[in-house]
Amino acid sequence: MKERIIGRELISLLSVDSTNDYAKALLEEDRPTEGLVVVAGEQRKGRGYGRNTWYSGRGKNLLVTVVLYPEFLAASHQFLISKAISLGLYDYLSRYVSDVSIKWPNDMYVEDRKMAGILIENDLVGSTLKNSIVGIGLNVNQQDFPQDIPNPVSLRQMTERRFPLKKELNRLCACLDKRYQMLARGQVDKIHREYHDRLFRLNAMAWYQAGEERFRAKVVGVSDYGQLIVENEAGKTLEYNFKEVEFVL
Repeated sequence: MKERIIGRELISLLSVDSTNDYAKALLEEDRPTEGLVVVAGEQRKGRGYGRNTWYSGRGKNLLVTVVLYPEFLAASHQFLISKAISLGLYDYLSRYVSDVSIKWPNDMYVEDRKMAGILIENDLVGSTLKNSIVGIGLNVNQQDFPQDIPNPVSLRQMTERRFPLKKELNRLCACLDKRYQMLARGQVDKIHREYHDRLFRLNAMAWYQAGEERFRAKVVGVSDYGQLIVENEAGKTLEYNFKEVEFVL
């Protein structure tokens, strides 16, 4: 069995503005070991995509960033990182709960509630990927969330169990590593297929919002370049980039 990449080295912080920003600063100074994991008990300025923030109670959840060097991937195929990491999280969560799905592009849902989010920031050099900073916020032991967060849920809420974070971090890293090594070995077709099969609302008619238009459609897939593909009630296929369409929950 090949040596693990993700989790070989660990930096554990009590508090930090953002684990992704901390990892970025490390990359600016040096080239950390691939698979370095930065974990924090608290993020003062946790980030999601764009202007989104990530809320987590201190010491309650897993706030993790992984440094990767997927130089084997062309820049045009960078969404494969998102697919592989999403599948790793899917594998981890499926140990404990059922009805897990991947809400495009890479939120992790249990039933119709969000349990984890992923923020991936890639650095490109020409037509190849230089590095990827993979941030993960996973709700583990949180029991109460602010009312302005739409639909959060944690493992503890779903299972009525309290989880030891150190042990769960190791299990999460093992699941992520398995999927990343599949990608490095070129098992792209399997990753495409399994990501597709685990999509939230796959082949289920539901409401979506694109600009001022609200419409019903079903998710039929995701393109190789990361666009969501839906089919509306008229049978027309539509493709959307991230932030061009919203799931109406």
